[in-house]
Amino acid sequence: MTTNEKVLVWLDSFDFMTYKKKENMLALFPNLSELLSRELVSLNSDKIRKIIGDEYYQIFMQEVGEDNVNKVVQNIENLGVKILTRLSSAYPENLANISTPPFVVYYKGNINLLDTDCFGIVGTRHLTSYGKMATEKFTQGLANAGFTIVSGLASGVDTVAHTKTLEVKGKTIAVLANGLDQIYPPSNTSLAERIIKEGGLIISESRPFRRAEAFLFPIRNRIIAGLSRGILVTEAQEKSGAMHTKNYALEYGKDVFAVPGSIFNVTSAGTNRMIINGQAKAVMDLDDVLCEYHLNPPKKASAPVENFSIEEQIVINLLSSGEKTFQELALRSNIETKKLNNILTMLTIRKVLTKMPGNIYYLNS
Repeated sequence: MTTNEKVLVWLDSFDFMTYKKKENMLALFPNLSELLSRELVSLNSDKIRKIIGDEYYQIFMQEVGEDNVNKVVQNIENLGVKILTRLSSAYPENLANISTPPFVVYYKGNINLLDTDCFGIVGTRHLTSYGKMATEKFTQGLANAGFTIVSGLASGVDTVAHTKTLEVKGKTIAVLANGLDQIYPPSNTSLAERIIKEGGLIISESRPFRRAEAFLFPIRNRIIAGLSRGILVTEAQEKSGAMHTKNYALEYGKDVFAVPGSIFNVTSAGTNRMIINGQAKAVMDLDDVLCEYHLNPPKKASAPVENFSIEEQIVINLLSSGEKTFQELALRSNIETKKLNNILTMLTIRKVLTKMPGNIYYLNS
């Protein structure tokens, strides 16, 4: 890391140093290493005060110096967090081209994934079983087609997208709003560790130690959109954070896709509205996405032929049209309750079916 890059990381350590203030500091000091000199800083005190404010100038001056700059960088590296700055030749082109590219990217994992063909999958934190199925279906297809799946590590759609990508041995990037020293939500800590372990990447423009705050999430979403060739919203309310990602994608000229849902379900209101307003292409199958890029669906590996009993096949046929409750299956299959329960249990163990809360079952893709 060059001296200029270290100084940029040091500037990022100040709470009062907003994006605009960093831009102005770079304009004032194109050679950031000059900020290591207290004499030069003092000579430019009026200009610096105008940028950061009189109330912060003394705080800033107290931290000026090479030792303090090196200490900031070292403390970050001691956490196992690596650093990429906008001044580096390795800074990804797709991020450099957005309107407000992050000055500093903090990361763990495979940084080379930033230069791969990425696709964003986002949506509600409160997904339904329909949303889960749709997210799994498209995630699996896009990952198998060679895309690196980008999402935000939030609960709901994001979690399903990252998890499904890992299940099919694909690559995924998680973009966090907060610092990498603490995963948010905490329930996804093990998922973040798995992403890194299995060749994925977690990144954030928030320095380590910065806690999750509501305003950081919409800002974070511009990075998901910037990295991605296209964005797919699988399920979202009209005021979902995914709408911010969609807006950024449209601003950047990226492709936007949405999975239509029931008009009676609020978690599909956002995706349906996107489609109605012409802001997204409605997709029902992987081909609907891949045809936009003149790609063919990945060839399916020949799977071993499953042998099902007549009654197992009846259950599978009933679920082929969509999820059903235990009561619906019992009524339509005419299979005795105890026996049906055994069939469902065995098909779930064999991963033919998935059981959802409320005794709801759906057929795995």
